[in-house]
Amino acid sequence: MTNHQWTLNETFYFPTEYGAFSEAVEVKVTPGYTEDRTEEAIRLQGIYHIAANVTFDQDKLVELSAEDRLVIDDVEVENGAGYFEYAVPLNVDLPGDIAGPLELNVEGVRAAQLEDGGLRLEWSVNLQEIAEAQEEIVEEIAVESKKPVQTAIESTSHLEFLANADKAVENVEKEMEDFLLYIAELDDDVTRKIFHSNNIFVEAERQTSEETE
Repeated sequence: MTNHQWTLNETFYFPTEYGAFSEAVEVKVTPGYTEDRTEEAIRLQGIYHIAANVTFDQDKLVELSAEDRLVIDDVEVENGAGYFEYAVPLNVDLPGDIAGPLELNVEGVRAAQLEDGGLRLEWSVNLQEIAEAQEEIVEEIAVESKKPVQTAIESTSHLEFLANADKAVENVEKEMEDFLLYIAELDDDVTRKIFHSNNIFVEAERQTSEETE
């Protein structure tokens, strides 16, 4: 499994009217890149996107320098607090024998105040190869662990169905017994009608003794 680590740094300066850099309140370095693969090499190309909230010491003057410095002119400043963004190029070349997908992360962003009023940022980069086989094993274990739970749910539902079916049969039998008892207690001269489930009925009347004669 491939695993590489390295450290990058960048130094920033700001317009003198803002004063000297004082503190980095919050700094985020986010990598963004594309991956190009050939039989001989793997190349990652993109940027490290820097977003920083900083404060300035307006009482401390910063002298102009003839040196070639990276000056951030586009800074949003209000009451000594500023925000800026910057992109550092990302270029990584690797051998082409790495089969698995690659993941690049930034860790341990550190900010330091320089004596000449500048800001020095440093961050660590961790590049590793993701093992696909291990992820597939973890997924299979997760699926297997869920199966007994699903079986238990299905078994419970089946038992509930059988219990409800038995209860329904008992209710039908009780209703039939009550109906037959009701028919038996009717007077002799009452007409009895029997209705079938196909909506065709047969009428059975008990003839009175007078009709028999």
